[in-house]
Amino acid sequence: MSSNDDKPEAAVEGSLKRKRPAACVHCHQRKVRCDARNVGIPCSNCRSSGKTDCRIHEKKKRTLSRSLRHPIPIRCAPLTPANGGTALATSNPPLSNPSQPASSPTSPIIPATTKLSGPKIKPPASQPFPEGITPESQADEDDTRQLERHLIQILDEEDHHRSIQKGVRVIYVGQDVSNINFLFRQQHSDQNDQVYHFPANEISKHCIKNRLEQIPREAFVLPEQQLADELVEAYFTHVNPGCPIIDEDVFMAQYKGRDPSDPPSLLILQAILLVGAHVSRPRPLRDSLKASFFRRAKILFDARVERNRDILVQAALLLTWYSDPVDDDVSANSHYWVGVAARIATGLGMHRNAGSSRMVSADKRMWRRVWWILVQFDVMVSLLYGRPQAVNLDDSDVQPLTATDFEGCGSRVQIDYVIHYTELCTMISFIMKERFGLRVSPERRKAVLNEADRELANWSLMLPDSVRMSTADSGSWPALLHLTYNNFLILLHRPHPRASAYSDDYGPNDAEICSAAAGVIVSIFEDLREKDRLKYLWISSVNALFTAMIQVRVELRFSNPVLAINGLRRFDSTLASLRIHAEYWLNAETILRLFESSKRLQRDIQDVKIRDSTYRSKDADHHQRKYPDQNSPGTDQQAAPSHSNAIWSSNGAQFEDRTKNLPASASAQQPAGVDHMEVANQTTNEAGGPADWRQLFSFGDSEQVKPIVMEDLTDMEDEWRELYLHEPGMSDYFQDTAWMQPL
Repeated sequence: MSSNDDKPEAAVEGSLKRKRPAACVHCHQRKVRCDARNVGIPCSNCRSSGKTDCRIHEKKKRTLSRSLRHPIPIRCAPLTPANGGTALATSNPPLSNPSQPASSPTSPIIPATTKLSGPKIKPPASQPFPEGITPESQADEDDTRQLERHLIQILDEEDHHRSIQKGVRVIYVGQDVSNINFLFRQQHSDQNDQVYHFPANEISKHCIKNRLEQIPREAFVLPEQQLADELVEAYFTHVNPGCPIIDEDVFMAQYKGRDPSDPPSLLILQAILLVGAHVSRPRPLRDSLKASFFRRAKILFDARVERNRDILVQAALLLTWYSDPVDDDVSANSHYWVGVAARIATGLGMHRNAGSSRMVSADKRMWRRVWWILVQFDVMVSLLYGRPQAVNLDDSDVQPLTATDFEGCGSRVQIDYVIHYTELCTMISFIMKERFGLRVSPERRKAVLNEADRELANWSLMLPDSVRMSTADSGSWPALLHLTYNNFLILLHRPHPRASAYSDDYGPNDAEICSAAAGVIVSIFEDLREKDRLKYLWISSVNALFTAMIQVRVELRFSNPVLAINGLRRFDSTLASLRIHAEYWLNAETILRLFESSKRLQRDIQDVKIRDSTYRSKDADHHQRKYPDQNSPGTDQQAAPSHSNAIWSSNGAQFEDRTKNLPASASAQQPAGVDHMEVANQTTNEAGGPADWRQLFSFGDSEQVKPIVMEDLTDMEDEWRELYLHEPGMSDYFQDTAWMQPL
């Protein structure tokens, strides 16, 4: 029988009228090449598999008139449909829908199945994911071929001087060891060797258009207009100034412009709403809103609708404000999202200096800013979880931040904070590798401690007034800066659990440094707690509080009653701060349960209270015998926490009063911009008393870093180290693991 006889009449009736290649339903589902257009129905694959229902897969026809770079316009006035009711509108209704009751911002909870009132953004063809099926086989093939042409284009293109404009992807050719880099340098030996970023094709259009129908509708749901505006404003008021991940001017122009041809990224908007809810909404509404916004943002992130990879890095950094209560420790927390951001950023080449590339100036500034914020986050989560950093700064040559890099970030941006916080995190990154690296020699590890102290002291002395701890009402950003700094001082100087490996590299003033740094942390949290600003701190602040509480926990067990009583007052203060912090961060809630579940800790607290009562009674008797004409200090006065030694000066007056006690000659000779601590140390050294360790704390005089009686602590150095290593009173924390269970 001839081959023509084998072809059914269906093939003649026009099912193969399309000129471009078409696949049958079975080949389309299996994602294999189909030859139905050449051999007819059934195709070769269906013949070999014995399938008798071979037919051409028909695409669903639809009309789309959306921006292909930003397929989901938001908050745009509805336009009159010109192509009939079946055509998809080019814009969406306003966020506030009068026909539906608006969700109240103060409503206690928003169920996951309830959609927030807002634009009913209806993606085309509302059908669930058919497992294993791609909607447009031909479009996917076109995209694949286009991707394969990238390398050929970049190698063969003679003009590499065209600008990398908006909508054009960046190709990073890799380090010098890369084969692509080698071929490119060989092909274009006359090009600048410092250029690693080149323009490729425009952002894929087929992929954006065709993946819309696969995304669940929930990802396109936005809250009512008033709530969205409040959350966006909260983000740009309390978060973006210190973490300028987003160009505020550009985003707000898109957000308020309501231009369907240039809307803001929906992925970025959902992430911003998440962070805004974190800093501006009370529980339980905050938890419900964050869960909803995270779920929608993650759907968009995983679906890769946003083809601009810069936005993926920004979104991943914003998603660090959320921790999944089911899997908080590895794959759904800040550590995970920082790692995702680092992989995408290094794949783009953000870690390389793009100054010589043809990128537009705005993108260069954004890249530098986002890269260094990523470095900050990476160092902080590494300290928090004790895990390796995702970024190796030895592989990066990005220029340091300057004030010009913050153009377009709004009038509230904290330039001094971001620059100096980046410097601090960079120092911490290198010190961590040299001090705690697995392959560091004991000699090098010992030498690094003194070098680190010098570098940290120099950094502290050079801080501008805008981020000093003595600045009046300095806000949460300088607070976070000094929380990080003092947290690292404790981590650097406290006794190491592996005493045998670190037995000879202790500093002579470790106890004083750790105690003073803990005092700084306690005072900062007290100040922020009183001003209701703890909610503005990032997750790294939890680690600083945890570190200080471990130090204070050791001080509770001092045999000296003065030191133990002071430790109790500190512990009460940190516990109050931790309770508030636990409302915002899941790991803080776990740490709170850790301390509250320790029976040994409760016994130690009671012992200190008994000693406190006895000590105050003896002190009052001694005072009465020595000064019979004066009233003895009252019990209430002794029991109240003493703020005379507070490290964080909230109004600046205490700092200025102390500087008045400096010698007149020293004050007169002090040049502008020189730290007051430097003058104090010069005076102390001239008197012959070594006080180098005090340079780590930039205060007016040495009294400011005396949260406890220093001469008593000096005598207790051995006991302090022994308590840290052998008798910390922490063992019962881990005997009962109930505190580690999910909440």
